[in-house]
Amino acid sequence: MQGAKPGLVAGAAKINITPTQPLGMYLAGFGSQRRCRRVLDPLWARTLVLSDGVEPLVVVALDLIGLSHPRCKKIQARITRRFPNSVWLVSTHNHQSPDTLGLWGPSFADSLPYRSGLDPNYLSMLEERIVQSVQAALKTARPARLHTAEGQFDTRGRFINNERAAEIDRGLRLLQLDDTKGQPIASLIQHACHPASLGAAGHDMSADYCGVCCRQVEKKAGGVALYVNGALGAMVTTRPPGDAPAGMRKLGIALGRATLRLIARARRQAQVEPRIQVRRQAVTLPLDNHFYALLHVMGVVDHRASTRDLETEVSFCTLGPVSLTALPGEAAPALAKEILARLPGKPKLLFSLTNDELGYLLPPEFFHDPRYRYECTMTPSPQTATRLMLAIEQMLD
Repeated sequence: MQGAKPGLVAGAAKINITPTQPLGMYLAGFGSQRRCRRVLDPLWARTLVLSDGVEPLVVVALDLIGLSHPRCKKIQARITRRFPNSVWLVSTHNHQSPDTLGLWGPSFADSLPYRSGLDPNYLSMLEERIVQSVQAALKTARPARLHTAEGQFDTRGRFINNERAAEIDRGLRLLQLDDTKGQPIASLIQHACHPASLGAAGHDMSADYCGVCCRQVEKKAGGVALYVNGALGAMVTTRPPGDAPAGMRKLGIALGRATLRLIARARRQAQVEPRIQVRRQAVTLPLDNHFYALLHVMGVVDHRASTRDLETEVSFCTLGPVSLTALPGEAAPALAKEILARLPGKPKLLFSLTNDELGYLLPPEFFHDPRYRYECTMTPSPQTATRLMLAIEQMLD
């Protein structure tokens, strides 16, 4: 895609990343030792590749709980050695996916893991499929037009709530791409909620409501639909009506319908002139959380280079007037609001769980609030948000 004439080029593809032998695999996101009993619906890697003729951006939306920074770096290197910073691997934080971090294997008293839940064979297959999805998207790349729209979803709180506080981002934001003949290429949907519809008792492997939404958009609007999560941390969760599978479908269908309305609005508006600029800032975080450090020493979680500091990153991209900001964990709504207020352009999209999963990204004052006692045990340090904010300011400078 590089060296082409100036102008937006886009391609999209999806590939199935459901394990070939899913039964008995450890599922991520709730208590440990929860094993898969059946596959309710498939998991996907959905990929969008963009280029303005000078700089690319690759977004891979994964129906997974998250991936560690070292594993993301490894996959980025397999995709491209020239533009690794332009590859964003974004997990939906799906709670019905295989354990890809290592936290949900065998444990003492369902609280202290003593052996990793990672399946090396699945991780190898996953890496290969992600690379294949990017290659497939590149083959479909063609001159494209970018349309944007944003609105609100679930303003009455029927499907989604914040378990700790009133603050919640109910924004629904859309990047829609078609070719110069009006044929759909992709719809990128940014919303914020934990994909946890099936609950802790669920043993089905599923893409959760994100998969329901994407399938509906693909069926009605065409192209490939990508769901990326925003300010879902501390603790924005599903509130499905009725039984869990039915509630999951209702939420996904409602979100899909809201997205389709945005697509219709976006296509009526003038297209966006897209110049792409991608920036990345490395961040070193102190590992003050002794539980985190212990899991690294025991080899339970996906390997990192140090047990004293954590190396991670934040990313920022301008796509014409659009701002995209990518964080390495689950941003709390209060933190996301502060970050988005500092960004230029419109619409502003925040991608959580991009190229890493550090757990909850909390404002410093949350560490003195008893409501967030659990969340504070699942983050590297009280300094995390401050250092990420500083990195973002350095990128924007």
